[in-house]
Amino acid sequence: MATVLLIDDQDRYVTLCRKAIPEHEYLGPARSWAEAAAILRTRRREVDVVLLDVHFDIPEADLVGLPAGADAKTLARVRRRQGLEILARLRRRLPDLPVVLMTSRAEVALEKAAERLAAEDYTYFLDDDYVDARGLRAQIENVLLARRGRDAEGAVFWGRSPAMRRIRVRLQVLARGRLPVILGGPTGTGKSLLARHVVHARSTRRGKFVAVDLSTLPRDLVAAQLFGAVRGAYTGSVADRKGAFEEADGGTLFLDEIGNLPSDAQKMLLTVLQEGLVTRIGDNVERKVDVKLVVATHEDLPALVSAGSFRADLYMRLNPACTVLLPPLVERRGDFARLLEWTMLRALSAPALAGLVDELRERAGLSPGTATAPAGDVVVVLQDDVPAAVPGRLVLLVSLRTQRLLRRHRWPGNLREFAMVVENALTFAFAELVALPGGERGDVVQVRPKLVRDLLRAVRVESTELKDGWGCEVRVRANATLNHLAQDVERQYFTRLWEQEEGDFGAMARVLMGDEGAARKVQLRFNQLGLKVRELGR
Repeated sequence: MATVLLIDDQDRYVTLCRKAIPEHEYLGPARSWAEAAAILRTRRREVDVVLLDVHFDIPEADLVGLPAGADAKTLARVRRRQGLEILARLRRRLPDLPVVLMTSRAEVALEKAAERLAAEDYTYFLDDDYVDARGLRAQIENVLLARRGRDAEGAVFWGRSPAMRRIRVRLQVLARGRLPVILGGPTGTGKSLLARHVVHARSTRRGKFVAVDLSTLPRDLVAAQLFGAVRGAYTGSVADRKGAFEEADGGTLFLDEIGNLPSDAQKMLLTVLQEGLVTRIGDNVERKVDVKLVVATHEDLPALVSAGSFRADLYMRLNPACTVLLPPLVERRGDFARLLEWTMLRALSAPALAGLVDELRERAGLSPGTATAPAGDVVVVLQDDVPAAVPGRLVLLVSLRTQRLLRRHRWPGNLREFAMVVENALTFAFAELVALPGGERGDVVQVRPKLVRDLLRAVRVESTELKDGWGCEVRVRANATLNHLAQDVERQYFTRLWEQEEGDFGAMARVLMGDEGAARKVQLRFNQLGLKVRELGR
């Protein structure tokens, strides 16, 4: 059973849910954002999913997002899309809370709004109680199934953000199909891990997983690497050899940086996808192959097609309708604490740190690790206070200041850079403690702020963080004067930046003025805009 919060100005949906889906507990309906916020303040921990209507025919005083002095046309539009205004506020306060949008009005296009505001799903009602209830039940169950899943799966950290939950479900579905899968997103977001540990692992295929990084191969050898070659086909070819497609027959082939594929190899790849047949370079024998193809790129493939460097027909064969875009690390802030703990424990279990961990445990009189837990009994503590000692337990202490330094970094290298910095920090922290002659509790390893600051300074490329400027999404809402309009826009991006930097005005000044010393100026403008730290903190 789940607890479902209904936000709706009418009774139809709550009546439908209680009658047709009685296995869940329903709160509400909340008739406005104010009522919903009041329920969430007292019962947030109980709520598993929110069902949110889009159209609200409620008094002007209860509407959110209504500009001052709005005319009748603007008032009607805000009422028609009030649910989206409420969803924006839910996302700012509770970014991980699953939300399902609902509407019976075909003129309200929910797809873009759901993607932009990270709604879990959306429902168009058909005025048929049986059909509507069945569709809504399926969406609630999908949300609950995703929430019950573990944060991590093997080498993949999913976390609990709505975006990653959707990606998880989508990949599990795509893995079972025969069509190719495109993985997009910035470098370092884990595309190869997902290809190996999710798509291949859940494809039920018995063949091998074969990975080819096209960015590392000489262009004149790409075709032979992928499709194979016979002896004498090119200079240096002294024997017949299989290509990656034959090696992956019955399994999965992962082609990283597909945008680097030369034009001649693009034509050959298209033939393989169309016919399921591969011909080695220099041969005329066709060999049948059955391969699940996963391709990855950090580039914009449609732009490459428009520029003429990537074949349009090949792009369509790669199944672009099911492209999965992975978010950069800075968009997964809600998972930061869990990701930090998971990455630390994973790093300690790797062979690279095993020797240092063993030395420290021996020196502190702690029991050694085991084959299943090489680091022994370890707990990550994300706070300033040192916890009481527990026999046999090793404590990794990460202060709030250290956490702030890690959170504020932009992580241009994403998960790959994050894992590298964490492993380096642990290596130096353990080495320092092992080298100390004594005087500290040997069971506590502190990851100090200065160490993390030095590591981040070493990996930071000059002006990388802000070379394209900082950006966020704002909404332009009609106002009586342009000055009021400009202040409304400024208020929105100040709020977004304050949330991102966790209330650090120095960090905000660095983004806005390029100078952390201008914190006082930024705070003064923040107050002039009528923004209050206490209210935003809540």
